[in-house]
Amino acid sequence: MPTLGKNVEYAIHSLVYFVGNPKGSTITVRDLAKFQNISETYLAKTFTKLKKSGIVKSNIGVKGGYSLARAPDEITFLDIVLAVEGEISFFECNGIRDNCILLDQENLPWKKGDYCTIHKAMIDTENKIKESLGEKNLQWVFDTINKKASPELTGATKGWFEDNVFKTSKKELS
Repeated sequence: MPTLGKNVEYAIHSLVYFVGNPKGSTITVRDLAKFQNISETYLAKTFTKLKKSGIVKSNIGVKGGYSLARAPDEITFLDIVLAVEGEISFFECNGIRDNCILLDQENLPWKKGDYCTIHKAMIDTENKIKESLGEKNLQWVFDTINKKASPELTGATKGWFEDNVFKTSKKELS
């Protein structure tokens, strides 16, 4: 079965860190890459796709970086997958049934616009996967992670971003 690329994993993990942040705050790709110990170059390409699809918006200048373009409960996993991978298909019909020696090649029923049973089953499965991805969103994953993670880990994560990313905003408020 085909797998989604690591850019989907990078995107979802990175986008979770935008949920619950101070209003008007931004995070740079450099900070996200540093925090997760992943490739900044690769993550930058992923964020370019996320911006193009309207999932994040970018700010330039002193407060430069990215922020979510929509509420976290409005950004589904399917939105993210489609943004970074493009339209996906889990099955490619190669028309093997057309080669069956027992069939009348002039009068194949599926040549009249209907899919074969196997192709229909695969489309149904693909639609269920997309439906499931559409039911999961950034707010859901943020809430789920925070319920499962220890208070020490969530506190340390929040503290790291406050000390390393949002510190400029704190100084400006003083």
